[in-house]
Amino acid sequence: MLKSIFKKREEKDEDGEIIIKVSEDEFKASIFIKGPKANGYEPDINDAHDAITKKGVVFGIDQNLLMRIFESKAFDREFVFAKGKQFIQTKQAKIKYFFKTNPDMKPIEDKKGNLDYKNVKLIQTVREGAKLCEFIPAEKGTPGKTVTGKAVQPEDLKDIKLPSGVNVFNDPENQNILLASVDGTVRKSGDVIEVTKVLNIKGDVDFSTGNIESIISTKISGDIKSTFMVKVEKDLEVVGTIEDADVYAGGKIFVKSGIIGKANGKVAADDSISARSCHKMTINSKKDVMIKERITDSTIIADGKIKINSKNSDILRCKLLAKDGVIVRRIGNDNYEPVEVIVGMPGELYLESETLKIRIIQLQKSVDRIGKDLKLAHKMKAFKGGSNKKTIAKLQQDYSESMRKLGELKEKKNDIDSKINAKKNPDASLIVFEKIFPRVTLNICGKKLIISEEKSMVEFKYGEEDVIVVNLKEKYDRFEIQQMMLKS
Repeated sequence: MLKSIFKKREEKDEDGEIIIKVSEDEFKASIFIKGPKANGYEPDINDAHDAITKKGVVFGIDQNLLMRIFESKAFDREFVFAKGKQFIQTKQAKIKYFFKTNPDMKPIEDKKGNLDYKNVKLIQTVREGAKLCEFIPAEKGTPGKTVTGKAVQPEDLKDIKLPSGVNVFNDPENQNILLASVDGTVRKSGDVIEVTKVLNIKGDVDFSTGNIESIISTKISGDIKSTFMVKVEKDLEVVGTIEDADVYAGGKIFVKSGIIGKANGKVAADDSISARSCHKMTINSKKDVMIKERITDSTIIADGKIKINSKNSDILRCKLLAKDGVIVRRIGNDNYEPVEVIVGMPGELYLESETLKIRIIQLQKSVDRIGKDLKLAHKMKAFKGGSNKKTIAKLQQDYSESMRKLGELKEKKNDIDSKINAKKNPDASLIVFEKIFPRVTLNICGKKLIISEEKSMVEFKYGEEDVIVVNLKEKYDRFEIQQMMLKS
């Protein structure tokens, strides 16, 4: 029985077969020779050449390998017999910068809401001779070829040049390198690199330095002590604390520590102001004010926005004035300490108008009092004939002078109120991501609201009749709120 089975198998002849495969990228081709069975036909190298030609493989063929395969009858195994010529991609020219070309003073916030102020570098300083950037020349690539004979070309070269600059020069030993010609701050604007001389104060601003007036960007490694003045026409960075001092910058102000005074200091900038905390100070920015943690007993004014958006932030006994809006996590506290928020109006003009309002009320009382005294003096003169003419004349003079001043104050206040109306921003709002407590007073473009109960996740907006209260959870989904918090 077994003998007859083996005999039947021996009688089945099967020809050998050549299988050619080409990789998807056509840079490799392989051959698989299926060996014959019994008296089947055994393919030879000529059959292989025919199969290779039929498959379209024309380049990179290893003829020696093919010959060895057939000489040794290495059947039923796959061999790579052809390889294309790999192309070398062009390395485009580039500019390597050795400083941050787009510094951002906004600190990085982690998932826990903590801000890493160590990553903030507002003023980038370089020394004379420092390497600013380097032109890395292009390396033209070489073409390749697939096993099917297709040419593969590298990218064309792109034109790029070394930036020009101010207070910079080319390295005499390598014209592709740009160096600083002075000590100063460095920044990139378009295709221009500018190095501006910078003032570095390695310590406190105190009696050892006197008041500081600088026409260049300034970095203070220590504190600005009470009663001293710092005036900088460009950016100011303070590593320490600003105490009860008078500080101004024509650019940005960044304070790594707090702004902590005794109600006599003022910090002002024509650009944004950023600090860790603020206590008993007045801050005035032509753009945004960003405080990380705590604001107490202070007045904050911003022509842009006020942002206090850290989980650890507190806002107590303050006055916040921001033309473009206020963004906070929480405002007020469980003790219901008062906070006043004015948005949608220019802060400085609003405060000036409120001051004039108080002066007008006070002066009106004085005018009324003098008027009563003047009437009384005239009655005494009429009935008794003993009233002093000098007294009446003095009262008349005081009354006329007070009325003149009252008229001037009212005219000035009307003028300021007109400017306020012209600059109102009805789109400004107060956004509270966590909680707002009672005794917080809102004024949005003249519409007022006193918070009487705790509210969470709300936005207060201007309305024609009253302040509109928007529930953020109803208006936005959780992802949108998280994005709003991150952007703020």
